[in-house]
Amino acid sequence: MTPLPSGPWKMLAMDFLGPFPSGDYLLVVIDEHSRFPEVEIVKSTSAKSVIPRLDAIFARQGIPNELKTDNGPSFNGVEFSNFAKYLGFHHRKVQPLWPRANGEAEGFMPNLEKCVRTAVVEGKNWKQELYKFLRQYRAKPHTTTNISPSEALNGRKLKTTLPEVSPAPARQQTLQETRKIMAERDAEQKSKIKAYADSKLGTKPSDIKPGDTVLVRQPKKNKLSTLFNPEPLVVKEKKGSMVTASDGLKSITRNSSMFKVIPPNLKADEDRREQEVLGDFPAEQAVDPDPPGANDGNLRRSQRQRRPPARLSDYVQIIY
Repeated sequence: MTPLPSGPWKMLAMDFLGPFPSGDYLLVVIDEHSRFPEVEIVKSTSAKSVIPRLDAIFARQGIPNELKTDNGPSFNGVEFSNFAKYLGFHHRKVQPLWPRANGEAEGFMPNLEKCVRTAVVEGKNWKQELYKFLRQYRAKPHTTTNISPSEALNGRKLKTTLPEVSPAPARQQTLQETRKIMAERDAEQKSKIKAYADSKLGTKPSDIKPGDTVLVRQPKKNKLSTLFNPEPLVVKEKKGSMVTASDGLKSITRNSSMFKVIPPNLKADEDRREQEVLGDFPAEQAVDPDPPGANDGNLRRSQRQRRPPARLSDYVQIIY
């Protein structure tokens, strides 16, 4: 369970939504502390299209300490790596095939997708509806922290077209008090979500450790595909729920739930069972390819016993 970052705009999560029928994508960047979303419309997911939009976001809000993304081709090239070095932020790529590792961005996507889909179905300008949705999302209290993303990030409330109710006068909370309350609510909510997910999936603590021989879960290509790749791997490193294993030539990193440990005595047990099964059958006798008399004269085939019919028993049979 990841704790809430100590301050706003220090740790960001980024992902794409799309493509839409117009060919556009949405570049989504979310602050993991305040839950404040920045959304940019792009024509491509290439690094060449993404970097200028990120540059504009960082010009408005500042450069983060860390930016978390998936392992898509946009973020694996030299161009994006050089951009991160140039601005001085750490680019962290989450575990492959594990979307929950980028939970803040993934959790925001359904709401964003619903907004765009509804606008298209109703024949409205989806870009205008997108900006309307963002204003409202940033202004209303977040379900986890109970503080609006705008207030948590910038220390002020956004004015929107929604009617406002003036609250009763109360003591103004300090920034430290606000962040403490946010951290407590965040931890409580994440704990509930984790407990629910663990009970639903039957999650158990992982006992994988470096040196273990494991199999890795593989994508199902057809009906005959096995759940796990039969090629064994050796665990090289374990960091939290992230496991790195190697076959001696290449290494892969996955969530620990995608590995299965092979007991060290499994192969010996299989060999012993095979010997026990074979021991239940008599040994095969060698067959002589040239038995005695096989080539002496013509091959005589077995014949049935012949008897004359009963009606001929009173007659003498003369054989010439």
